[in-house]
Amino acid sequence: MTSDLTPTGPVIPDRIRSARQLRGLTQREVVDSMPERHRVTPAALSQLESGATSPSPGTVRGLAVALDVPEAFFRARWRDDDLLEGRAPTFFRHLRSTAKRDRMQAEAVAGLVFDLVGLLKADVRLPEVDVPNADVGMDADADEVIEAALLVRHAWGLDDRPVDNVVRLIERHGVPVVRLHLGKAKIDAFSVSSHERPVVVLTDDKWAYARSRFDAAHELGHLVMHRDHQPGSMLLEKQAHIFASELLMPTEVAAEVLPTRMDNSGWRQLASLKQEWGMSMAALLMKCRAVGKISPSAYVNAMKAMSARGWRQTEPGDRELGPPERPVLLKRAVRRAAEELDLEPDEYLRLSGLPVDDCRELLVHQRPAVDL
Repeated sequence: MTSDLTPTGPVIPDRIRSARQLRGLTQREVVDSMPERHRVTPAALSQLESGATSPSPGTVRGLAVALDVPEAFFRARWRDDDLLEGRAPTFFRHLRSTAKRDRMQAEAVAGLVFDLVGLLKADVRLPEVDVPNADVGMDADADEVIEAALLVRHAWGLDDRPVDNVVRLIERHGVPVVRLHLGKAKIDAFSVSSHERPVVVLTDDKWAYARSRFDAAHELGHLVMHRDHQPGSMLLEKQAHIFASELLMPTEVAAEVLPTRMDNSGWRQLASLKQEWGMSMAALLMKCRAVGKISPSAYVNAMKAMSARGWRQTEPGDRELGPPERPVLLKRAVRRAAEELDLEPDEYLRLSGLPVDDCRELLVHQRPAVDL
């Protein structure tokens, strides 16, 4: 166990870029925010980020002010080199339609999660990573994807029961999960497939329990099936959707319990299954079509009926299910590590060189309140 937390040594160029992306800023915006006596040009900042030049102590102070991070953040080497240099694949649901700046900011948030993981492993023992590897090709059919999901169900002892808590299940098998408010409509959730320890980032922008569970299961699908694939293919996203559906409700169960007609009785049946299995009515309808319980045309008509009733945004039963599942792994790990060193959690983070407010949001995020 170590009590010498504060990073020392030279400034790491990529840490400057990471801090800038965490704030969602351009190089011009950064230099404009630096104190005048420490200000550099955008061209000089570009050279600093590339490692072509090294910053003076004054420049480091100016960057820390502009980017609202501790000076020690630029020297911290908590994550491994692949992550530090952005070589780990990141799976975004809407890669092509997500602005580059938004992607960079989201990836910088994930980088902060990896910083926390790297920091913690010196002081606490996190659960071993236990994610089955069931790589499937780009041309894999639905049956292969279903087999991958069933492999996970079997390996993790789920049998044919509903998954009690998807987020807790993923964390229990060594994958840190964080939830935060990104404010980016195109970023539902994403995952970073590091071979040492992958992470999953969920957002609360939808704030729907069932849909968020599906997002978590979808990202797990990427970690199980696509760890050696390059992100960006809609085929991979479709596979992750099939995986999530099967993980949450196996096909054999679906064939027994799903309705065959979307009349009033069928809708009531879906509402009941939603509460039992933690799946949205929209996802259950897709499952009905996938297992042949309803025809493709009946599915289209049912989705039109959901739209007409305003259920595509808020479904019946959402309020009863409550808020989305909350991650606990990193929060508890930071608390335990701080206790072992006789520190408060905020002080533990401060000494590590990480931005305390950003880490606190990752660990104990609360949905923004509206003041009246």
